[in-house]
Amino acid sequence: MLSRKITDGTEFVVFDMEWNQPMPGKEYPFEVSRLTGEIIEIGALKYVYDNGELIYKDAFSTDIVPVKYTKLHYHVKKVTHKKNADLKNGIPFRDAYSLFREFCGDAILVGWGSSDPSMLKMNLDFFGLDPKLGMFFLDLQPIFSLFAGLQGSQRSVEAAVDFYNIDKKEIFHSATADAHYTGAVFEEIFKHNKPSAVISAISSSSIDPDVPSDFSFVGPESLDSQSAFATSKNFMTNCPLCGSRLNVKIPFFRIRKSQYALLECREHGELFSRTRVKKNKAGNYYAASVMRFATQNDYWLVASKKEEFDKYGEKGKPAEKTEDEEKET
Repeated sequence: MLSRKITDGTEFVVFDMEWNQPMPGKEYPFEVSRLTGEIIEIGALKYVYDNGELIYKDAFSTDIVPVKYTKLHYHVKKVTHKKNADLKNGIPFRDAYSLFREFCGDAILVGWGSSDPSMLKMNLDFFGLDPKLGMFFLDLQPIFSLFAGLQGSQRSVEAAVDFYNIDKKEIFHSATADAHYTGAVFEEIFKHNKPSAVISAISSSSIDPDVPSDFSFVGPESLDSQSAFATSKNFMTNCPLCGSRLNVKIPFFRIRKSQYALLECREHGELFSRTRVKKNKAGNYYAASVMRFATQNDYWLVASKKEEFDKYGEKGKPAEKTEDEEKET
């Protein structure tokens, strides 16, 4: 959740990155898990919010010369249409990030999907730079789904471009082109919806990439599922960041094999919680819980499950019969 209000003059930087991957089977003089992808391109567009409108302001684009994964992975080559010779063009990552960070200023980062900030932080850490971004991040994909009436589904940026009939003048899967298309979708969301509703969704869905947002708990063995569910309650009592007691926005309810709730920390925002009870090889039960700062998809999920629970109870909506089963009855 944003810790500052979006007002006239608030800037957004819509960005995208492409990265190369390690070659399968090749040995490297470092743990590949520390660098699962090396950034080779950054593209970005800057917008300013003004009187209910999103106004284009500036653009940024740079190629980066890789120093660890210097030959294109076959999948990256296929998707980006790049050639190995293209990897020799560009500037060092350190210089590229310095220019990109200067371009961003105090803006809110916007991307399609949630992978770019974590990949950027991984590259910063690997190459000895401060991995803290110091900016909030908004995943635009669930915002698009919300306003397109497609909650609960994950759509590609190209699907969103088609939804709004945006001209496809550039090939997808270059950082510059995908940043352009994501920015165009962002503009359309503002054009077709009440600015106040869009701002509300942005404010509740933006996260701080420098702060952990996902938390998990695996409970002890229990003899029955009800006891297993009970072991997770303490995990859901306090904010995992500050330790303060959580307020309950949507009380715990169980539907089929899962238990849901929506909780709130006054300082850090709303958290989605889900617990599933599983059975181990010994036949005992245990709870596996996740708690994370809520996104639009999480709001939709817990609200839709609560609606189903209120209507059908713990067993949920009965499965629809097939045509053959209908004939038999």
